[in-house]
Amino acid sequence: MEQRVSNYLRDLPFLWLNVDDEPSPKSQRAYIERNMIALLSNYQRETVNARSDDWVGKHSRSEKIRKSGLWNVNHVDEEYDPAFLDDVSEAIENTESV
Repeated sequence: MEQRVSNYLRDLPFLWLNVDDEPSPKSQRAYIERNMIALLSNYQRETVNARSDDWVGKHSRSEKIRKSGLWNVNHVDEEYDPAFLDDVSEAIENTESV
């Protein structure tokens, strides 16, 4: 299962954001991560972006993985702060393309 997940993730596009602060639970990067997960989660709410029928997470033992549609279960049951999108936009502007 882990190999299937790794193979799938290898082909996904990634956006790296330049958030220049020290990692901590109160850091800007933690704030963005927490809110991004909460925004993208389908856990205990109406599904906005359903995963495909062959998504391997549907076979997980974890209810939060199966129902959220995300592998990271931290913050999937939280509400997001819409103001974080301004911070994401600013981080994108401050990130140099490679």
